[in-house]
Amino acid sequence: MVVDVTSLIGAEEFLLSQNRRDTPEDPFARQCFVEIVQSLIFMSQVYVAHPVLHTPEPKDFGERPYLLRALVDAGLLHPLCLDQARQEASVALEASAVHDLQTVHGLTSMARFVEQAFVCDTAAAGGQDALSYRIRDWSAFQERQVRRVTGHHGERISTHDGVEEDAFGVWARAAAVMLGQALEGIAAPAQGDYLMATLARGMKYRARAEAAGVSYQSHPMRRDFSLTFDMTREGADESRVLDLIRSVRGIHTTLSRAAGPDESHRVQLLQLELPLLGGRLWVPSETGRCDDRGWIELVASRIRRYRDRAADLRAAVERCVTDEDYVRLARDIEGVKRQLLERLGLRRAELSAVERELIGTVASVGEVATGVPIVSGLWFGARALGKQFSFAGAQPFQRFLYREFVGAWRRAGR
Repeated sequence: MVVDVTSLIGAEEFLLSQNRRDTPEDPFARQCFVEIVQSLIFMSQVYVAHPVLHTPEPKDFGERPYLLRALVDAGLLHPLCLDQARQEASVALEASAVHDLQTVHGLTSMARFVEQAFVCDTAAAGGQDALSYRIRDWSAFQERQVRRVTGHHGERISTHDGVEEDAFGVWARAAAVMLGQALEGIAAPAQGDYLMATLARGMKYRARAEAAGVSYQSHPMRRDFSLTFDMTREGADESRVLDLIRSVRGIHTTLSRAAGPDESHRVQLLQLELPLLGGRLWVPSETGRCDDRGWIELVASRIRRYRDRAADLRAAVERCVTDEDYVRLARDIEGVKRQLLERLGLRRAELSAVERELIGTVASVGEVATGVPIVSGLWFGARALGKQFSFAGAQPFQRFLYREFVGAWRRAGR
């Protein structure tokens, strides 16, 4: 899988804000952190694309973000390098993407993206920040904390406006002029061309990922534009691996529904505890003790260890080839949900035929009315140990998921 530098910047901002015990300036930071961690756990290889070079080395990305360098040093992340044949394929795919941008689809997609930002604002409910505000705040964050920082964006794209000197950059500058007034509502002042280039660059990364034969996990904001663009051209399919990730996240959703309002706070803590769901890899008492670089290196080492622990789950995902394989894995994950509901006392376990027969015959059972057994505490204790405190699944990855959720549930009850 290919991730982009913008997502790593957002994930780093979330981590640094936690170390500062403050709110992240990047409004997409939490989501970037979740998706980066999940990619590192679920995917066999994770690559990062350079905005200009086809065969970059780690030093070509600059000193920032620290998270990029720390993940590379830990062997978790690798620069995306294309050999000659893949470079030629990438050039052709990038040319096709630029051609699409230059047609009516490109400008229509961008106009729809801007329009949808305001539509989302109107439809937003509760305390969620308006999408146009989030994009504008992201744009301002990039100007303050990325473009102006030595060893950061300027190391990757060294132009005066931070926009690359290629066909994508030419289109971005032209689109910023065409949409100038509309962009004032979602981009920080004088940042329209930078925002347009950021969105268009996602199509470049996707072309390079396709040439390399791997999937592309884009920054959340780029994904919105990419989906808008694809829908304009009749749509694109979702990755099946991402569907499996949703299945794992669905365990949390299932527990939330079963727990009800009485346990809602505990379920929220459960989600925060699990790195599988983008949860914490540290305890609050550890924050504030390291400088920025030291903190990032600490978290990268924790991700490395957690990835090693999740090897069985990752292997199960990698073994999926056919649709039947994916259905089977999703069914096995569903089995973990059922066991967890019983183990955590959120759903009563059904008695098997053998257990029903035992209830009718053991000496510890009496009847006060026909068909209504009274079962002693001894029997209930044995059943709890046999059915709730162990997981009978034969698959190692099922036992891993089970242990992770049970352990997090216990910690969330503190």
